Amino acid sequence: MAITIYGKDGAVKAVLSPGDSSTQAKEIQGDNVLTLSFTLPEYVALDVDDMAEFLGETYWLAERYRPRQKSTLEWAYD
Repeated sequence: MAITIYGKDGAVKAVLSPGDSSTQAKEIQGDNVLTLSFTLPEYVALDVDDMAEFLGETYWLAERYRPRQKSTLEWAYD
């Protein structure tokens, strides 16, 4: 299943396939949390208020995230 990441301006930043360790946690009267693990062939900066839609719900990034470079052709996001 592909997930699209949008910037706070609504522009598409990345389309990705989440890894097996990705999870969705939903709580009654609590926060719903989407935790993604994925790799991309290029660096994409993820900033506060970027968003993703998953199974009809919208999730916002709460803090700035910087990926780890695995090789010259791969960036890891956890």
